[in-house]
Amino acid sequence: MLDDPLTAIYAKVQAQQEAEARKIAAIAAHIGHNGGPRIEAPFGIDAPWLRYADDAELSRLATLEPRIERKKLILAETIAERTRIMNRCIRRMRRAAGKD
Repeated sequence: MLDDPLTAIYAKVQAQQEAEARKIAAIAAHIGHNGGPRIEAPFGIDAPWLRYADDAELSRLATLEPRIERKKLILAETIAERTRIMNRCIRRMRRAAGKD
C-alpha cells in the first residue's frame, strides 16, 4: 500500500500545498491586517497633540500615516540600492588602481 503511485503523488501534492500555505502565512504576517505596516502607537505618532484631534483629522491621519510609512520604505530601499551601486563602483575603482 505504501508503494502505491497514487499515494506518492497525493503525498507530494499535499507537501507542496503545505509549503505554499506556510509561505502565504509568512507573507501575511508581514503585510498586517490592512495592508499597511504594523503601527505600535496610534498612527505611529506618540504626541500629546494627538489627543486634541477631532474625528475628521483622525480620519485624515489614518490615510496619511500608512502613505508616509510606504514612502519611507521606498526611500530606504532606494538608498540601499544606491549604496550597493556605490560599493560596487568603489571596488572596481580600487581594483583599477591596483589597491586590491
